[in-house]
Amino acid sequence: MPKVDIRRCAEILRAYVLKILRKEGLIDDAFITMIMKWHHNSCFSVHHQVRLKPEDEKGIENLSQYIIRNTFSNSKIKYIEKSETVLYSSKMSHGKNKKNFQVFDPLEFIAAITQHIPEKSIQLVRYYGWYSNRMRGDRKKL
Repeated sequence: MPKVDIRRCAEILRAYVLKILRKEGLIDDAFITMIMKWHHNSCFSVHHQVRLKPEDEKGIENLSQYIIRNTFSNSKIKYIEKSETVLYSSKMSHGKNKKNFQVFDPLEFIAAITQHIPEKSIQLVRYYGWYSNRMRGDRKKL
């Protein structure tokens, strides 16, 4: 596989997405200037640790199915054009807030759903008891 400059790929991705959003009138130059000043990667990144060869049809199919899978149901999201807000509704209500909906500004909605994307190398699942690393190691020794 050829060596790829991932930072450059992320810059190209960011420029492309911002260009589309500006063309559609969803953001303006002031917003783009603000994003470009952010010190972190502005939520744009390119994952490159797993690579697929063009002839790997099964791998491409698996990746495609993963990409199109939503993390939550689109039926729960409604854009209300008149008020330019996003309404997220769910049948679930828990905690102090007993309501089953939330109203967002479109950019606030994007921020709310993307804050759940974990940082690279963050451990999200912990295994205890039978499934812990120690127990798996002990079983392997036996």
